[in-house]
Amino acid sequence: MDPYWEKTIESEGKNYEIKLFRYSPKCIAMVSSDDFGKKFSTYFKEIGGKFNPKLSVGPGWIFRLDLQEGLTGILRKIYKGEIKPKELEIKTPVFDDSDIDFKIFNTLQDLIQLLPEDTEERVISENEEVKTTVYYNKTDDTVTQGDCIYSFSSSRKSMDIYQLRL
Repeated sequence: MDPYWEKTIESEGKNYEIKLFRYSPKCIAMVSSDDFGKKFSTYFKEIGGKFNPKLSVGPGWIFRLDLQEGLTGILRKIYKGEIKPKELEIKTPVFDDSDIDFKIFNTLQDLIQLLPEDTEERVISENEEVKTTVYYNKTDDTVTQGDCIYSFSSSRKSMDIYQLRL
């Protein structure tokens, strides 16, 4: 199949060979170098073009015949230098406060599941200077050592961490 239109278009110091084919009675195909199609893909997608790597004329973009005017307009603007390649913009994900609240709630639920049911005391670290002890579900009668550095409680379970300077 021969192209019905061929043109070399220069953009940002690089030449691109563009070929248009009457691909079927209802559509046209545009074949060019890979980087041309990638650099200007946003514009081609905006007018309804779809990239197809398996066209019989080679990898390229396929457009409905009624989109030919839009494609011609884009190619004309690229040729004149009126539009430049669109770089894909990296956008930072944004989470609002309700997302954060939900994450905290789920994390706390997971933490509560890990806490033992019974009253327990465990030394979690000890060296020459500091002894750190965790108390699970301590009562008013529980004797603790040191200063409380962290405390967490739910309706049924609690965890308190104490450090004693030696």
